[in-house]
Amino acid sequence: MRTRRNTLKMLGGIVGTGAFATNVVSASDPLPREETKRFYTHQDVQDELDSLQRRARGAFELEDIGDSLEGRELTVARVGSGDTDVFFTTEQHGDEPTGTNAILEDLREIATTNTPLARTVRENLTVHVLPMHNPDGAMRNQRRNARPDDYTWEDPYFGEQSGPADPNRQHYFNLDEEFLADADEDEFDPDVGIPDENPSPETQAMLDYVVPLEPEWVADLHTQSFMYHGGDYNPGDMHHSSNYWFINEGAVDRNPEGHELSRRMNVAMYDRADGFANAAVTVYPGGTTLNIARNAHGAYGYGSILNEMTGQIDDRGNRMEGQMVRIMREENAALLEGTADGSLDDLDPDRVEEIPDRGDAWWWPWDEGYRPEPE
Repeated sequence: MRTRRNTLKMLGGIVGTGAFATNVVSASDPLPREETKRFYTHQDVQDELDSLQRRARGAFELEDIGDSLEGRELTVARVGSGDTDVFFTTEQHGDEPTGTNAILEDLREIATTNTPLARTVRENLTVHVLPMHNPDGAMRNQRRNARPDDYTWEDPYFGEQSGPADPNRQHYFNLDEEFLADADEDEFDPDVGIPDENPSPETQAMLDYVVPLEPEWVADLHTQSFMYHGGDYNPGDMHHSSNYWFINEGAVDRNPEGHELSRRMNVAMYDRADGFANAAVTVYPGGTTLNIARNAHGAYGYGSILNEMTGQIDDRGNRMEGQMVRIMREENAALLEGTADGSLDDLDPDRVEEIPDRGDAWWWPWDEGYRPEPE
């Protein structure tokens, strides 16, 4: 049975109308499935979650925590009865469905089977999953959400912005302005400050759910824009998964234990997945600022990691998507098992230095040869 969280229905979930509060925009015609090249539409996700709840062998709950700009439900699935909470979100960028494909298979195993992974996880963890974080973008096969082109806001990181917003750059809204100005001294403009409204109500719904939860960790599942290859590691071949931990200095100073945990999580993913299904696992060259989910959630006080599978489905096709889902599921399993049985605590966080850097060489299947990534 679903529950509906009694949160503010105002866009962004923040008190006050703000200078740019708008009504929920009407849904434009979404792209047909064959054009989005996805396995699941938003309605498919909702139907699958309802099906899993009916078939679940243990504790399984659904909670609608808010709505997208166009009124699509943002639903968190909770499975397991353990005392340790962990959280996954997928598809912050609406053209990156691999995480959604993988996490729904994970939920299916954990909720409806008695595999060793399922039993261990259900007994020791409560797993919280927000699949398809950005459903409006997903139904357009676009990175950003569905803000209209004439929507504008002053962003303390990027200056005046207009049009659709990137949900993965709006995770700083529950942090203190003084902390942001100090931790992101060269990037955050204190004269602009935190806007009255989060331009991604999808992200604000996640913040309103996760920050009070104080999970052990948050895992943010993505795909990278291109198909990366080469470098000193795996020369001439593809890099399948690039992962990272939070690195903002203010977040590390505030949460050193979470930083150590996040690095151990990366070691666990590397140990489990490198070489699995021919996978090459590398370090993602991510940014430092606290508007990014990976860094912000470290500052909120828990472990926080990023998983970026290589290439979009448009580039690599559905056949390779199956390989990517298998690799990502192995990485997810490493995190879940290691947290459930405590083995994650035994890993040396400094071993992240063993994980090769991804590098910047990329290619598309229809290109001849390789070329360097543009600035």
